[in-house]
Amino acid sequence: MPRSRPVPDELSRRSVLTAGLAGTGALVLGADALGAAARPCSADGCATTPLRTADRVLREGTFAHGVASGHPTQTAATLWTRVEGIERSGRIELEVARDSGFSDVVHRERVRAAQVRDYVARARVGDLEPGERYFYRFATAASDSPVGRFVTARPPDSREPVRIGFFSCQDYQAGFYSPHGGLAAEDDLDLIVSLGDYIYERTFYEGPPERRDTTGANGDAEVQTLPEYRDKYRLYRSDPQLQAMHAASAFMAIFDDHEVEDNWAAQAPGEATLDRRVDFLDRRRNAFLAYREWMPFGRVVCPEPNRFYRSLRLGANAEILLLDTRQYRDDQPCGDAFFRPCPEAREPGRTMLGSRQVAWLEERLAGSDATWKVLANQIMLMALDLPAGNPVNPDQWDGYAAEREELMRFVLDRGIRNVTAITGDIHTFFAGVVTTTGRVGGAPAATEFVGGSVTSLGIPETLGFPPGQGSMTAATLTERLETQNPHIKFNNHAHRGYGVMECRPDELRCAFRGATTTMRPDAPVVTLAEFRVPRDEVEVEVRRAHANPLGLLVA
Repeated sequence: MPRSRPVPDELSRRSVLTAGLAGTGALVLGADALGAAARPCSADGCATTPLRTADRVLREGTFAHGVASGHPTQTAATLWTRVEGIERSGRIELEVARDSGFSDVVHRERVRAAQVRDYVARARVGDLEPGERYFYRFATAASDSPVGRFVTARPPDSREPVRIGFFSCQDYQAGFYSPHGGLAAEDDLDLIVSLGDYIYERTFYEGPPERRDTTGANGDAEVQTLPEYRDKYRLYRSDPQLQAMHAASAFMAIFDDHEVEDNWAAQAPGEATLDRRVDFLDRRRNAFLAYREWMPFGRVVCPEPNRFYRSLRLGANAEILLLDTRQYRDDQPCGDAFFRPCPEAREPGRTMLGSRQVAWLEERLAGSDATWKVLANQIMLMALDLPAGNPVNPDQWDGYAAEREELMRFVLDRGIRNVTAITGDIHTFFAGVVTTTGRVGGAPAATEFVGGSVTSLGIPETLGFPPGQGSMTAATLTERLETQNPHIKFNNHAHRGYGVMECRPDELRCAFRGATTTMRPDAPVVTLAEFRVPRDEVEVEVRRAHANPLGLLVA
């Protein structure tokens, strides 16, 4: 959580900034305060150059969208903010310290907030110590940002448990971000991962009147141009609980469909656009530009400018592999129709990841000596049938069954153990076993934990049955799905929330947490269920499942 520093430190530092602006000469700093203007950067740090007179900080500007840190390696992290209320490019001050009071500053530099990038400022800070907690803040001459914190990645031989928070699907209009209040309060998270649908490109759900989304050229929340996507991110990041989550821990993200357009696939648009004003490929480009601006990505040069799949090692116990399941996939089979038989989904050669990403994933899985290989995966790997043998959703891995089988066969044939997936998209909590067929009858190869949604409504609402009403209540659906999908050990349709995974030398632990409601911002967050996966075993043990506050059975 952001913590303010002592007043004397604030006054002394701001007086230096103001004096530098008022003076006629260069701002003179000691050798330990060298900053970075234009400088070469790699994934793990930047060369620094002395501050110049032109590097003076902006006179005005505030930090209405908070701060964020991302892509933490053993020695570096990316620090992010955006400056509000300015009309020209300029520089702001960044400080990184070992303590929240900033008495032990280890890095100080000036960072450019450029008009061409919507006044986003980002720095890759290196020369840090592995497995250490750091605090950071930005400042103009007039205003200070909230204080953020992050932990650098543990060294490869560290056997300390690694804790990863994960979430997805946070439609702003659907409700308040009370689950993010819970994530921000989680203790000692090494990383928080967004598994997609960080924004929604148009309105899909109605929620509290205070959460009305009027972005877009028509005021209907549908965004297509670059300025409109930027407006959308500004709206989402104005939320105090989302800001608190970002300030509390380092962050990584991978997109799903709503960051661009509902159900898009490679170069094919989706079918939910209300008023197409921009060609789809132009719209995708606009969405990617805004996404890169607003996410704290590491400054890594890749052969493919829009390559987002990547991996991150977090000590001896975890390597996380973030997948891109949108940019390289074949179009969804059977017209993307729900609850219908779809023979096309089982055709050989259909791809979700594309050949290059599959080759990369197989190489990373086979070469990783981390205890737990964690797939950050947007869409559900386990089959989901209703009734039995009838896939609910061809947009998930059920629509790409041959490639799922290929990947799971690879894991088994190479003897790769302790593969697990954290997943988003379906707005429902699930935990279970991934087999070569996705179902019972296939060979078990991995485990999967699907982390619900932050606000977006789930399967009962999609079917027209709000939880607790009608014949298809959340409890009824839970029972039916467990009966017809025995590889799924747990499912919960009543709550919105997130997951926390803990990778340990001897076991994997996971907890699902949900807000009692997203109709008010201060709703408490409760633990819905806790799970255990023993090392070298492909099984999910439900340690505890709790009756939820709505009075519906969750397991």
